[in-house]
Amino acid sequence: MSVGADGGGKVTMLWRANTRELSLGGVAVALLLISACSAPPQAPAPSSPSSVAISTATVTSAAAPAPSAPGPSNSAPSASTVGASGDEPARGSGANNGSSLAWVPPGPVDPADPPQAQWYVLLQNKDCASLDMAVSPRKASSADGFALWSAVSSICRAVEQGDASGWRDAATRLSALIQPGPERCLDRTAYNLVASFLAAHAQNPTESPPPWNGSSTACPLGLAGLDALDGQGPTGKPSSGLAGGRFQLAGRFVDVVTVMVGGQPVGVEADPARPGHWMVVIPPAAVAGQVQVTAAGSGGPIPGSLTFTYLRDPEATTAPEPPRGISTTTPNIASSTPQTSKGSG
Repeated sequence: MSVGADGGGKVTMLWRANTRELSLGGVAVALLLISACSAPPQAPAPSSPSSVAISTATVTSAAAPAPSAPGPSNSAPSASTVGASGDEPARGSGANNGSSLAWVPPGPVDPADPPQAQWYVLLQNKDCASLDMAVSPRKASSADGFALWSAVSSICRAVEQGDASGWRDAATRLSALIQPGPERCLDRTAYNLVASFLAAHAQNPTESPPPWNGSSTACPLGLAGLDALDGQGPTGKPSSGLAGGRFQLAGRFVDVVTVMVGGQPVGVEADPARPGHWMVVIPPAAVAGQVQVTAAGSGGPIPGSLTFTYLRDPEATTAPEPPRGISTTTPNIASSTPQTSKGSG
């Protein structure tokens, strides 16, 4: 069949139109492929709480400032970081440190505290055998004292001596107790220790990592009085004659470096045989009156101050006036001494 000129032109136009459609279709396909390859990523699945915690911890640690250059450390905490509850992790009342728990920190125990408070020293030193022997209902100073410290003694045996029965005994005794109030800071910290270790043991009875030493103190530091060691006990209103004297500090201290009496530093010394006992010598005074007594440890000033009173000595009172007509002049001893006459030999 022959094709005329007009027919050839129509064929040519149809071929070009078809070619254009094919080109547009190819472009569309290519765009679809590109868009499929570059499609925006789907929203990630929500992470687990543990992964969130790890990410937060990582960011926090990365944002934390670099540690400062090492310097001398203070063994006594500042007063602003010390409370009486024993609940804060810094106090070492059973705060978690990975898989381990903190042991009780220093009380510190006042030498004038009753025997129940002195049991805290044995617990702090992990002297479980001595603690077990010392705990007695006759020496308990609170209604729940014997039950509480029996639980403490049991947990000490369980943790330090591996006594499996200690866990059971501590749990039985603690179930009948309530947490002591902040005013009983030593008992409260001991209670928290038992509760923390029992909770950790219930979660993982097969592991018992050694505890780390607690930081800070269980009770607030403070200077409360002086004890003349005369059997009268400590007092918040100490006094003496003008000669001063030797006194024992009363209060709670980690250490005592300086004692100021009337603004002047005086000597202070620790009794190596009795931890927590600090002795100070109050210097003599020329006249009666009052002076302030303050103390400081290696961590800074210790809260509290005392007013010390110098009393007039009895023998220093004014002598009564002699009766009139009697001379008060001192005789001339040299002129009144009889002369010995020499012999004529």
